Amino acid sequence: MPVLKDNDSEQLRQLVKACLLEISKLKMELKKCQKVSSEYNSDEAISEVREDAQTKLQEKEKEINNLQELLEKKNQKLEELEIIKYHFNALTAKPKKDLTSFQSQVYQLLPNEEDTQENLYTHITEIGFSELSQENFEHVLRNLERKGYFETYERDDTVYWKKLDK
Repeated sequence: MPVLKDNDSEQLRQLVKACLLEISKLKMELKKCQKVSSEYNSDEAISEVREDAQTKLQEKEKEINNLQELLEKKNQKLEELEIIKYHFNALTAKPKKDLTSFQSQVYQLLPNEEDTQENLYTHITEIGFSELSQENFEHVLRNLERKGYFETYERDDTVYWKKLDK
């Protein structure tokens, strides 16, 4: 077996010394990691992290609830605007060929469901025909009935008006 040269021996010794130094550094890092790990594994640290997470969760739930309320308000406003749009389109629509402009507006604005004259009158006045008298409204309904846009029938001593598609 050949003997190592001094130069090779010196290099080997330096390499071993560097490895021992590196091992020493790794041991110190391991001790730091174990210390940090033991801190996180303590019951106190776990409960602290859990409380923090629950607090954040409650904050997020509050934020979600606020956003849901805001979304509901926006949806209600959108529904109101859709109703206004429907009424606007009904008011500005071209009159039916055999109706006056006013008769056509009343026809377009009244609901498709059958109802009593009083309820239909309340509906039309809530839309904006506040100056319309009940008597004039009855004349408009009678004219619409005569022209085939409404029909009446009696049930339980009450007269109901039904809008016809025309």
